[in-house]
Amino acid sequence: MAPVSTPPPPGSMTVPPLFGWGEILTVLVLLLVLVAVFLVVAAAAPAGSRRSEWQAGLAARSSRPPDPATSEREESSGAEDGRIHRG
Repeated sequence: MAPVSTPPPPGSMTVPPLFGWGEILTVLVLLLVLVAVFLVVAAAAPAGSRRSEWQAGLAARSSRPPDPATSEREESSGAEDGRIHRG
């Protein structure tokens, strides 16, 4: 026959305060580590290819001959370099 255990005094905790949260905390820490690694790799990766594509697109746009309809409007509005100055 098993010995009878005495009941804990009133108000004493029988379950640790972080019971069950250890697994959740472990998953969150691993997730934060993965995010940090991703950000470091993304920052270290060469971004020149996208930038060069963007610059090539801008260069292609600016090398087109001017549209006669828009250049007449720009000349009549007194704009220089394709910008309208107000004030």
